[in-house]
Amino acid sequence: MEQYPDKELEDALKNVRMLLPWRHECLACYVFRMLAHGCDGLKWSKTYRDMRAPRATALERKLPELGGYCDCEVMANVFHPNDAMWELDDQGEVDETRIPQCHGVRLGTIKPCALWFMRSGIQWGGGVYRGARKAS
Repeated sequence: MEQYPDKELEDALKNVRMLLPWRHECLACYVFRMLAHGCDGLKWSKTYRDMRAPRATALERKLPELGGYCDCEVMANVFHPNDAMWELDDQGEVDETRIPQCHGVRLGTIKPCALWFMRSGIQWGGGVYRGARKAS
């Protein structure tokens, strides 16, 4: 059996840990963070579900119903940044280079933390972002 140096094993474990959802990290923050490693279907959403919310069995059906056919579409169509919680750039847009720390959620949920609004839709309430204020 081949022996690996301790440093090499530590580095490999660190890389694996970075790909796993952090304890109490929400689905939106996890997928947003993982998109730096590419988009391949609902790979990151399903990884989150399997690791943190295994009872969310309808996830693969509900995300596409809301426009999330892959992880990058989940972030474009299902979750929307809560502008009040993010730093804004000079144009008043969310500055995605300055990512706030996840506010955390209870284990077992796919709901986002306070950094995000989640789009409602079929069986989730009507196609608007929950928590977003309507323009008057």
